[in-house]
Amino acid sequence: MGNGYTRNDTINNIADGNIINAADFDGEYDAIESAFNSSTGHTHDGTSGEGGPVTVLGPVQDFVASTTEIKPKTTNTLDIGTSLLKFKNVHIAGTANLPTVDIDAGAIDGTVIGANSAAAGTFAALTGTTVTASTNLTLASGATVTAILDEDTLSSDSDTSLATQQSIKAYVDSQVAGANELSEILSNGNITAGTGIDLIDNDKIRFGTGNDLEIFHNATDSIINDAGTGSLKIQQGGTTRIEVSTTGINVTDDVDINGDLDVGDDISLSSDGAIINFGADSEITLTHEHNTGLQAKSANGFELNLQTSHTSVESGDILGKITFNAPDEASGTDSLLDGAAIEAVAEDTFASDNNSTALVFKTNTSAAAAERMRIKSDGTIQMDTQVDIDNITINGNAITSTDTNGNIDLTPNGTGEVNITKVDIDSGAIDGVTLGTNSAITELQIDNININGNAITSTDTNGNIALTPNGTGEVDISKVDIDAGTIDGTVIGGSSAAAGTFTTLNATSGAIDGTTIGASSAAAGTFTNLTASTNLTLASGATVTAILDQDNMSSNSDTSLATQQSIKAYVDSTVGAASNVSNTGIVFDGSTTGDSVTTTLAITDPTANRTFTFADESGTVSTQAFANGAAVALAIALG
Repeated sequence: MGNGYTRNDTINNIADGNIINAADFDGEYDAIESAFNSSTGHTHDGTSGEGGPVTVLGPVQDFVASTTEIKPKTTNTLDIGTSLLKFKNVHIAGTANLPTVDIDAGAIDGTVIGANSAAAGTFAALTGTTVTASTNLTLASGATVTAILDEDTLSSDSDTSLATQQSIKAYVDSQVAGANELSEILSNGNITAGTGIDLIDNDKIRFGTGNDLEIFHNATDSIINDAGTGSLKIQQGGTTRIEVSTTGINVTDDVDINGDLDVGDDISLSSDGAIINFGADSEITLTHEHNTGLQAKSANGFELNLQTSHTSVESGDILGKITFNAPDEASGTDSLLDGAAIEAVAEDTFASDNNSTALVFKTNTSAAAAERMRIKSDGTIQMDTQVDIDNITINGNAITSTDTNGNIDLTPNGTGEVNITKVDIDSGAIDGVTLGTNSAITELQIDNININGNAITSTDTNGNIALTPNGTGEVDISKVDIDAGTIDGTVIGGSSAAAGTFTTLNATSGAIDGTTIGASSAAAGTFTNLTASTNLTLASGATVTAILDQDNMSSNSDTSLATQQSIKAYVDSTVGAASNVSNTGIVFDGSTTGDSVTTTLAITDPTANRTFTFADESGTVSTQAFANGAAVALAIALG
């Protein structure tokens, strides 16, 4: 009998308020360790002091044992062993009920397979002195074979018997011997509209000396199989449009795909200037610019959305990042480092009422990119270094001008003011004016000019206010509102583009020259006549210089379109001249295309409906002279 657990702290020293010594814990731990000792510990065998027997095991008691059986708590949930950890031998005195068995080695001796119910068996090889099917032998296709008959006439017409090779040969020879013309062979109902040949499933049409090309239907799919050394080509007008080779598929012209395209490897756009179009109207495009990158265009402005897949966003998490990397150098101190980066960083843990995000800009010199500027969620801009804006530099507490002898102008907007709490003017001059000695200046009078608030007025009756810069100087007005008068002899937007808003703009004559319409964004125009004096460039990149109506397409131009009538005329004439199929037969050129040697399958004009039927067998159709050499018959060498 093993040892059970007996509490060591009999005086209850391990209690609230008492001083607990190490010996107290040591005693309890030693008692627990003894109770679970592998040889002398608690056995749980059901005897007195050992605890009840263990009948269930597992994390959720999913393995149950009793005096008569070992079973899972829930059916079809537990495995015995794994693919890596396996039991050695299994010994069973009774019956093993296995709904599915996979035996990879060994032998099955003295066993009847399918004794009580039908069983399916798949064998790499079935070997025996005698193989006997006491009832039926069922093939995988579902046909039941009850006998093998040797009947030269196949008179039994049984759908459950096989025929010997000799009887098949004798029957075929007897049938073919009386039908030595194609019209006679086609007289069995397999002709459509006097020109078609109907073949049942798995009957093949073969081309080439070595039967390199096969065309057939296998009851499920329609198959064109090219087993030759060359390529399978589909041509239009003598030009190869699709070529299938051992290396892949080459398509000469455009491919339109209405459904999904699943590509298991790389996609290469080998043409400089290649375009990827998105949308039903191709309103979004990605264009390859040679040795430069990609150009993204959209009719309404291109949007790039970077979205994190995290369902829980915490402070510091990156929602999206644009990285600019150093070259992929094999060596060097700066290889594969981030030259610069733009990051969207969460400022706090996201919640339904808080998605605060900062935009971080990073650059580097000779190390990983470091933060240089941060635009916080509240609009605050943080910069750690000097800021250069045009001719103004902000560094620390200093604002300086980098323009030689350049001024620094502080111009408030509207009723705004420049408020300086403390000023120290160390040079320059303030002449003839006392500015706010005792109180704020509310009005300034200089000669005939009165400055009061935001108003500059002339005190001279009907006097003008002239702002006259010196030399090439200009009067720069950041914002102007002209409510009356005229603007004469003035060029608007002379030095830089100017934007104008008009209630109505009506240009009844004149010309718009040297102007790009829709340069920055797409523009729509309606014209009575649209004349392209040089080229009309399509979105795909093809340049169209003319529309030609030539039935022979002699110009062979790659910048001209063809009329519908000329396309039809050219196709009709080309197909009619090049076709090898006519009402009198089919001409096969063989593997050496273009030589003078051909094979013609001739058709005699039938006087009634004719049918040619190939047997449901694989083989070669060949010509063979009769023994007397007096005639030629069709023979089928079964393969």
